[in-house]
Amino acid sequence: MSLNELYEIAEKSNIRVDEFRLSPDTKSLAVYIDGKYAVALDISKLKTNADIVTALAHELGHCKTHSFYNINNILDVRTKHEYNADKWACENLLPKDEMQEAFEKGYVEVWQLAEYFEVSENLIKKALWIYFDKTA
Repeated sequence: MSLNELYEIAEKSNIRVDEFRLSPDTKSLAVYIDGKYAVALDISKLKTNADIVTALAHELGHCKTHSFYNINNILDVRTKHEYNADKWACENLLPKDEMQEAFEKGYVEVWQLAEYFEVSENLIKKALWIYFDKTA
């Protein structure tokens, strides 16, 4: 899935996406306020197209799965919401059947898969865990 396709998903879903300078340790974020979703991307920290695609897909994953955590609720588990966002990103950018096809074509190293799918290596590692390691 291309960056343009992700922007189309956002537009069709009424999710506003803006470029915005964020705090030093934040590259992107998604929020849900007053019944509306928004995504902010700090392009100055996202160095490659793959980084932008990965960040936008992850943040759209928060919106599409309504996976937002409340920092004021000690019972809310942040990792659960991050997993849901990552899973959505993987399912949309790296469908399992397409990953298996890439393996059959000889793309077996994480860096090769990242280049092939034009996403970050970190997202490839998450997809491998979600699709293959976790289910084993």
